[in-house]
Amino acid sequence: MAYYYVQHTGIKGFVTHADNEANHVSNYPGDVWITANSSWAARVSAVSKSKEDAQTLCDAEIDRANAELSGSAGWDNDTQPTASHVTLPDSF
Repeated sequence: MAYYYVQHTGIKGFVTHADNEANHVSNYPGDVWITANSSWAARVSAVSKSKEDAQTLCDAEIDRANAELSGSAGWDNDTQPTASHVTLPDSF
């Protein structure tokens, strides 16, 4: 299993059923993708990342989103807590 960084294009076919059938493709915050499907990664020009780098990207996006939410008018962390970090899996 490998970790990749690539922004989703929003275009149909970015991840196809065939891609997922070959090897599951999972998306995480920070445009982090995990898969053993190297042909998908090459097709979408994904950049290979170490698990540590991918985890850093994921954590940074969650922190960014939490800061944006916490700074919103009327936001109350007691009744609307922000998201916690996600630990990327070692394998599926």
